[in-house]
Amino acid sequence: MSAAAKSVVRAYYDALNRRDIDALMAIYTDDARTWVAGQGAFAGWHPVSREALAAFFEMFESLRFTLLDMTAQGDRVAVELESEGTLRGAPYTNQYHNLVLVRGERVAELKEYYDTARAGG
Repeated sequence: MSAAAKSVVRAYYDALNRRDIDALMAIYTDDARTWVAGQGAFAGWHPVSREALAAFFEMFESLRFTLLDMTAQGDRVAVELESEGTLRGAPYTNQYHNLVLVRGERVAELKEYYDTARAGG
C-alpha cells in the first residue's frame, strides 16, 4: 500500500497546485476531513467541501506546493513540503510537515503542521 499511498498523495498535491476543485473532490473520500495547526479560521478539524476549497483558493491569489520528501507506512504518508505564493496581495512562503491517511486510493484525512507565525495564526 505504501507506494500506492504515495501516488495518491502526489496526485493530491498536483490537483492542489492546479487549483482543480473537481479533481480534489474526486481524490477525497466522501467523509474526508482535514486538521490544521494554529488558531486561525482554518485551524482544527473540518470536513472537506467545495466551499472550503473555494475559500482557500480565494484567500491565496497563488500558491504552489513543492514536495521535498515522503515516507509511507501502510496507509499513512508523512510529507515534507514548502509553499510559495501570494496571500492577500503579499508574498507568502511556508514549510510544512503533513500526515495523510489514504483509504481506498483516496485521501481520507490530512493533518497539516506549518509555521503559524508566517501565516498570521
